[in-house]
Amino acid sequence: MPFLPDKSEIRSVLSLAGPITLMQFGMVAYTTVNTLYMGRIGPEAIAGVGLAGSSIFLLILFGIGTLLGVDTLSSRAFGAGRRDVCAAIVLHALAVALLCSLPLIALAGFAGPAFRAVGISREAADAALAFIKVFRWVVLPALLFTACRQYLQSMNITNPQLVAIVAGNGINIGLGYALVFGRFGLPRLGIQGAAISTLAAEWLMFLITAVAAFREIRASGFRFHGWHRSLFKELLAIGVPAGGQMLVEMAVFTTATFLTGRLGAVPLAAHQIVLNLASITFMVPLGMSFAAAVRVGQGIGRLDAPGAVLSGDTAFTLGVAFMAAAAGLMLLFPKVWLGFYTADAAVLSVGGKLLLIAALFQVFDGTQVALTGALRGLGETRLPMLANLLGHWLIGVPIGVWLAFGLGWGVCGIWTGLCIGIMAVALTLYGVWRSRARKLLESHRFTGAALATEPG
Repeated sequence: MPFLPDKSEIRSVLSLAGPITLMQFGMVAYTTVNTLYMGRIGPEAIAGVGLAGSSIFLLILFGIGTLLGVDTLSSRAFGAGRRDVCAAIVLHALAVALLCSLPLIALAGFAGPAFRAVGISREAADAALAFIKVFRWVVLPALLFTACRQYLQSMNITNPQLVAIVAGNGINIGLGYALVFGRFGLPRLGIQGAAISTLAAEWLMFLITAVAAFREIRASGFRFHGWHRSLFKELLAIGVPAGGQMLVEMAVFTTATFLTGRLGAVPLAAHQIVLNLASITFMVPLGMSFAAAVRVGQGIGRLDAPGAVLSGDTAFTLGVAFMAAAAGLMLLFPKVWLGFYTADAAVLSVGGKLLLIAALFQVFDGTQVALTGALRGLGETRLPMLANLLGHWLIGVPIGVWLAFGLGWGVCGIWTGLCIGIMAVALTLYGVWRSRARKLLESHRFTGAALATEPG
């Protein structure tokens, strides 16, 4: 049946997605601030920090994805009125975050050989490795923060996370400025100064959300009686494919950054700036995605199938509408957006061409992320992982490599491949969501046990 907008559901989705989106803007602000600071140092610094950030965030996003089972399980428990179960879920999720972070931090030590293997220019690689030396330790607080954040927002609680994001950005901006440029009596550390300030900010965010989370755990009446293997299995059964999906998706952008690194500092700097701009606008549909996962999960917890489908459709529509508007602004004012980052004429020239491609990319990226959240609310995380694997790696990346190096399109060829890949992913997930929504609406008998074993 066609989707008809519902004002009440739009308000419900926006009331949850709004604060989550602000949080997402706050998260990407770290990268934006670091990129702006590096722009005052030079193209090599921009390229190096962008390369390092892409590499470490590849690892962080896998860990974050592994924790997204909290969205599905906790929102369902909350919808069923079981806050004590929500508390048990977050404690198990914190244990998963701790154990997951250790191998990810170790993997960051292989960045140097990876850069050499793909032929990254020495200047960009040296700058990236200086950043990674400190930045790799961000993984632990980032995952602990994610566990607390997902738990709180699954119960429609968002204020503590907003406070954490604001406080963290204040630390990153102020301490980063002092350490990057040597102000207020502190040493001038350049690239490493930016890494130190971001690490301090991540720990502060975790501490703020941890206090709020444990306050809710106590209020729920939960009593700890030991670890439950079944709960770990449920979290990982949903979270590992979600982590795989985020890994596959982010690996594409990391690969694109590596490939662009072979073209020199100027294309890599332009690529990093446009990627950062795309990341900023992406935060809105990503907020819708998180809201969709929570609202769909809560609907299923209430045994309200039509409400769950309506929530998913609403979040999808709002996310795509925003990205269409963002694409228009990119097309109309390319020089304005690029001018915030650099005055380098060569970087501006390449960046202007990339923005034309990124504008189209935006719409399909918004489609796929909103639908991924809606499907996660159903407990379906395997198909989004497969869609990203096939769309990006069997279609997008090969086409991008062929255009960039076979036909000589350079970084524009790489971005064209990215755009074609995300189109394939978006169209596939749209078909999956419509199929799952139809099955939900056709079936009027839902039980917690059935939904736990049959997502969608």
